[in-house]
Amino acid sequence: MTNESCTVGIYYFSGTGNTEIVAHLLGEEFRKKGCTVDVIKIEDVLNNAVHLEIEKYALVGMGYPVHALNAPKIFFDFVEQLPFKQKKVFTFKCSADPFMKGGTTTMVRKRLRKKGYTVFYERLFVMPSNVLVGYADELIKQLYNAAVYKTGTMCEEILSGKESLQENDLLSQIIVRVFSGMEQAGAPLFGKDLLVSDSCTLCNQCVRDCPTNNISRVDDVITFGWNCILCMRCIYSCPENAIKPRLFRFFTLREGFDVQEVINDPSIKGNFVTSETKGYFRRFYDYLKE
Repeated sequence: MTNESCTVGIYYFSGTGNTEIVAHLLGEEFRKKGCTVDVIKIEDVLNNAVHLEIEKYALVGMGYPVHALNAPKIFFDFVEQLPFKQKKVFTFKCSADPFMKGGTTTMVRKRLRKKGYTVFYERLFVMPSNVLVGYADELIKQLYNAAVYKTGTMCEEILSGKESLQENDLLSQIIVRVFSGMEQAGAPLFGKDLLVSDSCTLCNQCVRDCPTNNISRVDDVITFGWNCILCMRCIYSCPENAIKPRLFRFFTLREGFDVQEVINDPSIKGNFVTSETKGYFRRFYDYLKE
């Protein structure tokens, strides 16, 4: 297969934009190599806005944000919709921390294997945090610059046929199953905890944007169902900053989350972590220097 005849389909889910950024960076890298590329939102497939055409692509990639050291429920829902087909695929995931390499990939591999898909290449991208503690702008820019470089490397390795799989030891698998189970049980509770303030203008953006159709407008009141997957999109994309959790307010970033604004600001230099860095962010150095 020559690059000129290579067709690539990149399916991804992104709650607040990190995985979307990486998916499009990958798409651009494949295009630079002469490939024809489609970058497709998983939610569009699940909502029947886009027809699922796996068979048309010579290469298929799948990306997701790390939720509690695992893929989110919506990603597994997408896998269940895949037609059975003997095909190799590559995966990528985005986490705010290099801890445990973003969690094991065992469950993702197994679910895909049941559908006939064999994962031959995996890669973690460390991207800005959208929960608990926000990152400095300099670190956000540095992580983005690293993603630009790493997507280029990833593209070259995939096209060369290289196989690269993450090691998944038994203890890590157990930890992931526990945390992932807790997250999937707690996400609906987080959704029901959300409250809309008086600043809401009923623009319906949250209703349109929710990837699981969990938000509705009933009699000029915004309501939340039990299908929340804790993607945080409604909170950070609300133009009036009107959506907040009540009990779990500590989980969200007070200053909001807009990676693209930092990326587009040329005055921000990506030099936050260096060989001299001490403390918590020292753990990012090995990832960044790869």
